[in-house]
Amino acid sequence: MQANTLLNSQTYPDLPMPQTQGCGSTVRIELDHLLLAIEAIDLQATDVILELVAEIGLSEIIPNRVSLWRLRNTNPYRHNYQRGILTWEEAKALVMIICNIARRINTHLRLLVTTEYQVSENKIEALGLQQNLSYLDAYLNQFHDLFLSRMRSPSILNDQEIRDLSIHLLTQLLFCSGSLGEQRLWSNLLSSKAIASNN
Repeated sequence: MQANTLLNSQTYPDLPMPQTQGCGSTVRIELDHLLLAIEAIDLQATDVILELVAEIGLSEIIPNRVSLWRLRNTNPYRHNYQRGILTWEEAKALVMIICNIARRINTHLRLLVTTEYQVSENKIEALGLQQNLSYLDAYLNQFHDLFLSRMRSPSILNDQEIRDLSIHLLTQLLFCSGSLGEQRLWSNLLSSKAIASNN
């Protein structure tokens, strides 16, 4: 069975395929950063991803850990940036992985996003939610460390910008965790900004 047959079967949502040869850099960056946020929530995420790949029938697109590493290293901000193309079929597979995992951790995502809002409103102490704050801090610190270790040095972002990115990615993952998550994320990726560059 061919990869495109897998992705066009009734098991998967009908996502329109662009006519460009490969994904633009913004798409590659966004997908890798979403996966990095998942890793910050669960350091064993790579193993979870590989199990999920087999479970939902994407093994012909991502057959092993090395192939997953190669796809993620098409992000031009990475230390180990690979100049190979990320095809739209591969991008679609990553979208399916991200949304499936987001659904599995929906409760935790909601807790983290809600806690960030409560922090911004100075409500943590009043509501007695210090334990929730510790979960948020653990995520933010883990994302910060992963970002600095995986991306090129010197970092393209300062500490506040890394924090802002990590919060943005939480909201994106929560956005992806609904029943139409794949369509929503795909639509975002296909915005004019996302497909403008193939660098």
